[in-house]
Amino acid sequence: MTTLLSTEDQTAIAAAIAEAERGTAGEIRVVITTQPLVRHHFYRLMWATLCALVIPWPLALLTPLDVPELLSLQAATFVIVGAVLMLTPLGALSVPGVAKEGAARAAAIDHFLAHGMHQTRERTGVLILVALSEHLVEVVADEGIHSRVGHDAWSRVCAIVLAGARAGRLTEGINAGVREAGLILATHAPPTPGDTNELSDRVIVV
Repeated sequence: MTTLLSTEDQTAIAAAIAEAERGTAGEIRVVITTQPLVRHHFYRLMWATLCALVIPWPLALLTPLDVPELLSLQAATFVIVGAVLMLTPLGALSVPGVAKEGAARAAAIDHFLAHGMHQTRERTGVLILVALSEHLVEVVADEGIHSRVGHDAWSRVCAIVLAGARAGRLTEGINAGVREAGLILATHAPPTPGDTNELSDRVIVV
């Protein structure tokens, strides 16, 4: 899920948002993050340090290594493992899944608040965040709609977007996720007299 969206893709997603919002009083926004949400260097150095601390000890128990040799082996292990993680694609695998998920959730909440999703009239804003580097999708829904729907509905939206992305059709996946979010909102937050489009339908790319 690393393909950046073209201007045409962003326009298509904005159109899908506008279409989905016609059947609801709710608001939908899509945020695409193109930069890593997790500090990869921290985890690369952490794993290099752990390997340097652990790997030499079996050799120390099985071979007659003296202290200077053991320290040299630890230093060499740190340098080699650190270089491999820093300079090769293996470094991306050093970040635990729970750290990626936590960072994506925090980013989604930050964008939800920063873009005023919590200030809609009926508190029915829904933000879909697509983290390209982490290959993750997060949905944050305001209390006015989340209290009526629950977590499983938003998990379906995430799954739909991810399915499209994994098939190499990111834009189509996002549009399908937007449509699903629109159906959820239409069911639980139908249009009311005097409804206006409170938030821009423009895709936010950061």
